[in-house]
Amino acid sequence: MLLSDLRNAYRKDLASAYPEEEIDQIFYTLLEHYLDLPRFILGLEPQKFLLKEEEEPILSALARLRADEPVQYITGVAHFMGMQLEVAPDVLIPRPETEGLVRWILEDFADKPMPARILDAGTGSGCIALSLARDMPESEVHAIDISREALSIAKKNAENQDLKVHFRHMDLCDPALLRGPFDLMVSNPPYVPASESVEMQARVKESEPELALFVPDSDPLKYYHCLLRSGLQWLSPGGSIYVETHYRLAGEVEAAFRDAGYVEIRLKKDIFGKDRYVCGSLPKNTI
Repeated sequence: MLLSDLRNAYRKDLASAYPEEEIDQIFYTLLEHYLDLPRFILGLEPQKFLLKEEEEPILSALARLRADEPVQYITGVAHFMGMQLEVAPDVLIPRPETEGLVRWILEDFADKPMPARILDAGTGSGCIALSLARDMPESEVHAIDISREALSIAKKNAENQDLKVHFRHMDLCDPALLRGPFDLMVSNPPYVPASESVEMQARVKESEPELALFVPDSDPLKYYHCLLRSGLQWLSPGGSIYVETHYRLAGEVEAAFRDAGYVEIRLKKDIFGKDRYVCGSLPKNTI
């Protein structure tokens, strides 16, 4: 089969699920992954012919894409803050919005002393913890998750990136098992109300872990309340918490920070102009 015909098959079969530009990006990602072919191969060799054994993994991937499996789970790879990370259905696929959370932290501490100890609560693939360990090398980074499978993947990613993070299996809402103090806490917890699953793309709600996505409609701020309570125990005076949240709930999360006694509370928009991040600090000791 001609490579151009294979690309056209992708465009036809996936037209209802993706815009054409994204289809092409997926197609070229798979060519690189399975055949080690550069993205500009069609421009160089418009009549390039693939052997049957070369076609097979690309066609197999197309079938999986038609079944709403994300390309990151097909390749086992996702990119975050310039790192190539291992992913699987046990972890949420890292997203550009979460890069924004990390960049906000790095911007805030660019002209300040680095936090001595950092905690990433609900680490998943380890993307936040590893980014901070790389870009804040003077800090000691800890990460927790309730999923042992997620922690296994996060540990592999730390090894692959040659970064040191202290991982621990733990429920964020059971804080007695971890010792502070931490100077910085960060979290991208589950925050999508269960009722909103009907609005989500099938490849998200049917493939990515429910545990990392959804919260009960009756208690959408569940994990923020747990995090803020834990922060009262774990944070050093003046220490800060940074979180990602649902744009529809950002105002409520901001109020939860205030009600829990945090100060210097700020709200920040994501790259799409939606309220997405909140941070606040414990008061500093006064003498």
